[in-house]
Amino acid sequence: MTEDTQQPAPESEPVKEAASQPASTVEVLSARIADLEAALATERENALRKAAEFDNIRKRLVTDAKRQSEAGKLGFIQQALAVADTLELALVTPADKDTVAHVREGIELTLNKLRQLLGEHGVRRYESLGESFDPDRHEAVSMGRNPDLPDQVVMQVVREGYTHGDHILRHAQVIVNNLS
Repeated sequence: MTEDTQQPAPESEPVKEAASQPASTVEVLSARIADLEAALATERENALRKAAEFDNIRKRLVTDAKRQSEAGKLGFIQQALAVADTLELALVTPADKDTVAHVREGIELTLNKLRQLLGEHGVRRYESLGESFDPDRHEAVSMGRNPDLPDQVVMQVVREGYTHGDHILRHAQVIVNNLS
């Protein structure tokens, strides 16, 4: 019997190893899962930080754009106030026999100052008189008849048209020659 008892001992060792092997595999996998969960948590935290950083940059850009826009508006307003000052001076000028000529001269100077101001901001007046009527640039407010002018030509400008770059800010209001 001692031999019989000794024989089962070697068989029990592999059973013991097999029983301990799944436990070590479970431990290894559990450790691996814990490592992956920690790595995932770190990556989530990094992603949240990057998202917050991106949001802060976006907010800063929006704020900077608003500031620049406001600065541009303030600059334009200050220049427009100079034009208003000139008009106010014309109103307080004492009247005498030469007043009409002075008022006209003052209005011309003020208009030139305003055109210069608009030009500095990219606003341009475009010529229409004598040009062929173009519905993309002109608004016909009336028709006229002048046999000395070609048909469908602008014969009078009622209100000037203005552009900003390639964009029409305001169509010119015109009277068009109609020979039909």
